[in-house]
Amino acid sequence: MARRRIRLFNQPHRDNNTADARADEAIVARDRSNLYNQLSLLFLALAFIVLVYVGVTFVLPDHPLNPLPPLASAVVITPLPTLTPTDTPEPTATHRPTNTPMPTATATRTPTAAPSLEPTRTPRPDETIAPGDTPTPEPTSTPTATPAPFAYTAEVIYQRAQLYGANWAGVAGLVFDLNGKYQPNIDVKAWGDAPLGPEGKTLPSGTAPQYGPSGWEFRLGNRPAFGRWQVQLIDANGAPLSDVVEIEMQGDPLGNLAYVIFRQVQ
Repeated sequence: MARRRIRLFNQPHRDNNTADARADEAIVARDRSNLYNQLSLLFLALAFIVLVYVGVTFVLPDHPLNPLPPLASAVVITPLPTLTPTDTPEPTATHRPTNTPMPTATATRTPTAAPSLEPTRTPRPDETIAPGDTPTPEPTSTPTATPAPFAYTAEVIYQRAQLYGANWAGVAGLVFDLNGKYQPNIDVKAWGDAPLGPEGKTLPSGTAPQYGPSGWEFRLGNRPAFGRWQVQLIDANGAPLSDVVEIEMQGDPLGNLAYVIFRQVQ
């Protein structure tokens, strides 16, 4: 019984010692935690200061706190050559060439040959001429104008097709009346090699206004053509109004348009 009482008496004393030890350990742990926190804040502040210093040194390497300032290098300034202003002529506008009808040769009067006179006998000085032997001069003929066989004359001009370029070939033109004005509704017939053929095609003037109010056009292909063709003006009954115009092409891109101008002369 005595031992049991002693054990029970000593039990509270041991519990108090354990609680004190735990309290001391908690205080020590808290002090260490505070110390670590303070050291962490100190290192963060130092790191921020170092970053600011490095940034300032990078941006301003010549500031007095930089222990390794850059070496000053001599800068050589080379003067640039001066430009002397000069008067530059302004470009002039270039007019594109247009299909302008060329003047055609007008019909000329062809004089007919006068009949030759037969030689007459010249009397000698000692010869007496009878009244009936006086020679009578023969009448001379007066030259007369020869009319043109057709009412229209034609002129052919080989040139580059300005409306279509080099990848084209054709025969086109205009028709003018006696007063030099455009004359539409005159039938134009063209025939010959392909694609027109021997039968040919007929169309009235004025169907190709890109050349003028009396323009007409026969297309021969999509590239410079080789061959021969004929063009003629005809009336409503198919009778010729002009002579047959001969067209010949040799595949020249600068002459892929045969430009024919018909002019009325009578």
